[in-house]
Amino acid sequence: MKRVATGLLVAAAAVYVTATLLEPRHAWLYYVARTSEAAMIGAIADWFAVVALFRHPLGLRFVPHTAILPRNKARIAQGLSQFIQENFLSPQAVVARIAAFRPAHALSAWLLKPDNAGVLARYASRFLAYGLGVLDDARVRAFLLRNLEAGLRRADLAALGADVLSVLTEHKRHHELLDAALGALDDLVSREDTRRLIAEEVRRSAPRYLKALNDALHLRLDERAALRIVEIALRKLSEVRRDRDHELRRRFDAFVARFVADLRGSPALRERVERLRDELLESPAVADYVGGLWRQFRDWLAADVAEEPSATRTRLSALASGFGARLASDPAILQWIDEQILAAAPALVAEHRAAFGRFIEDQINGWQEARLVEELERNLGPDLQYIRINGTLVGGLVGLSLAILAQFLTRLPS
Repeated sequence: MKRVATGLLVAAAAVYVTATLLEPRHAWLYYVARTSEAAMIGAIADWFAVVALFRHPLGLRFVPHTAILPRNKARIAQGLSQFIQENFLSPQAVVARIAAFRPAHALSAWLLKPDNAGVLARYASRFLAYGLGVLDDARVRAFLLRNLEAGLRRADLAALGADVLSVLTEHKRHHELLDAALGALDDLVSREDTRRLIAEEVRRSAPRYLKALNDALHLRLDERAALRIVEIALRKLSEVRRDRDHELRRRFDAFVARFVADLRGSPALRERVERLRDELLESPAVADYVGGLWRQFRDWLAADVAEEPSATRTRLSALASGFGARLASDPAILQWIDEQILAAAPALVAEHRAAFGRFIEDQINGWQEARLVEELERNLGPDLQYIRINGTLVGGLVGLSLAILAQFLTRLPS
């Protein structure tokens, strides 16, 4: 575009010189000379204006209001930063864009595509493999173990256990565990193999005279005793399960409350808990056992991630697809996710948009003036060259119009 604009200037100059030299022999060339002269003036003026935006024309630094963009780099950077903050990073604009995007729906639709779930699973398995490699370093293991052990030694496990039990026993939540245990015990005692086991234990524990009487008279007292024990146990279990205010339940509540109080206030129990903690931490057997479990898990996971197909990747892919399907099937949760994102977005944008603006401003201010000019010329220069082209053409038309007007005026009667 520079060559086109400069070529028009050179052509206008050549036409002007030629027309001026030949005008004495051909009167009509007067109009051609005036047209090309005005075209040259327009071309040179607009060339000066365009060049003055980026640099000093002909290196003339004393000419005022030249190299406008480099000299105003800081103001341009600040203005551009402010413009982007107010028009592109305003909370209203960002929230409107997020609302139109519907992130929860987009996420569920993305996860429902098998290829996408597979990609997510592949990246997750790579992250696991990388994490295994990092944790396999002796320095990392030693660092983690030191800090874990120090944290456990500082922790008040007795108080922590008391707090957990207090939460579990609030509103008698622990009775759910008791009911589950009683139900399992009821099922166990009702089984035939349990009855036989009880009968065998009764037979072994029976006095000698009872064994002799049982063998002599074939009374099978051991079996009857076992059945009686089972019946009593089942009846007692049924009573406890039905009666929410049973004596055994009250004893259970009292035991739990006393144990929680002892965890908080009994120095002897707290000392026993701390001693057990220290023994476990210092035990080589526990360390070897935990280390063996870790090594087995690490070796298995590393081998599985390297296999094709990988059970880990398959499972992760299924989890991602399943999560996407559950999201897609629940409009209420999709709406809730979108609402939470839209509610959080304005504060996040307001908090961080100034940082984005400062980043843009710092980047522009950090540019060399030559690079700023280069970037602006590369993006704006081609369009600005049309100013020179238009200046050449418009100047020529104005020159021709003025020449015609001048000739007209000179021929008017005085």
